[in-house]
Amino acid sequence: MKNKFLKLDNPCSENWDKMKPNDQGSFCDLCSKNVIDFTNLSQDEISKTMKKSGNNLCARLTKSQLNTPIWHIENSFEFTIPKSNIAAGFLIATSLTIGHAVHAENLMLNNEVTQSSNSILKTKKELGNSKISETRLVEYTTFKGKVTSHDMEILIENAKITFVSSQKLISTFSSKDGTFTLEIPTDLIDNDNVIRVSYNEIKNESESSKFYGYETKDFILTKNELSSDYIFKALPELIYVGGIGSYVEKRDPIVLSNGLEIKYSEFVKAQLGKKSSCNLEGKGYLYFEPKFAVAIYGSKAKDGLYMLVNIREK
Repeated sequence: MKNKFLKLDNPCSENWDKMKPNDQGSFCDLCSKNVIDFTNLSQDEISKTMKKSGNNLCARLTKSQLNTPIWHIENSFEFTIPKSNIAAGFLIATSLTIGHAVHAENLMLNNEVTQSSNSILKTKKELGNSKISETRLVEYTTFKGKVTSHDMEILIENAKITFVSSQKLISTFSSKDGTFTLEIPTDLIDNDNVIRVSYNEIKNESESSKFYGYETKDFILTKNELSSDYIFKALPELIYVGGIGSYVEKRDPIVLSNGLEIKYSEFVKAQLGKKSSCNLEGKGYLYFEPKFAVAIYGSKAKDGLYMLVNIREK
C-alpha cells in the first residue's frame, strides 16, 4: 500500500530566531513568506495545514517529523520516489522512531510495565525459601547504565528507557545522576533486543536558545550488552526550515495491538476516518523503522512496525 511522508524539498539556512513571529510561526524577510511552525503540531494538524497551503509551503520541523506518515495529503500534492533513492536523497529523514502525533511519555500500552529508578525485582535466588512453585517464578536480567549528553558533560535525568517486545514494553526513567536500572524477564531477551530512549520528560535544560531537546532513538543491543553497564549518549533534536513537499513509498508494515496483528489496510482506513474494523479511539501509535521492526517481530515486519497504544490520561 502507499505510504506518504514529508520531504524537505528546499532547505533554508535562514535563522529562525531572527524571523518576525506571527500567528502561524514566523515571517521570513528573505523570501517574503510565512514559515509555519510544525514542531508542536500533531500529524493530523500537519496534514490539514498542508492541504490548505497547496504546493507552496515553508515550515519549521524536527528531524523526526520528516519521516512521519501523513495520511490526509491529497494525491495532487504527491510525487513518487524510488525506494532505493531515499537513503541518499533524504539523509536527514532516516531516524524516525515515533509518530509525532503522540509522544512516548504520553502513551501507555495496556501491558506496559513502568519501573521506578530503584526497582529491584526478586529473583529465584532471593526467593529461595518461598513456597511459590519454581515453575511460576520469573528470572530477570538487570540492565543498567547511564544516559548522558553526546559530549558526556551533562547527566540526563528522567530520560525514558524502554525495552520493547511484541508482547510487552518495560520502562524506567533515569535518576538525577543519569543512571538507570531496568529489570527484564530473561525469557523476553534474544540475540537482537530493541531499546528505545526518549526525552520528553527530561529535567535537564540547556541554556542555549538553539537547544530543542534530545532526539528519541532506538538501539539494537545483544544479550551481552544488556548484561553490562551501557551508556546512551543523547543527540540534540535537529530543527529544519525550508520548503515542504511529500513523497510516496509502497510498504506493508505490521500493525500490532496488544500483540495481535491488525490488517494494515484497516489501520489506514481508520486513520483516514473511514469505516474500519480497527478502532483507534483513544489510541496513538509507536512506529519502528524496518531494522528495528525485524528485531522485535522477525522478518515479517521488514516494512516496519506500528504498535497501537492507549493515550495515558494525566
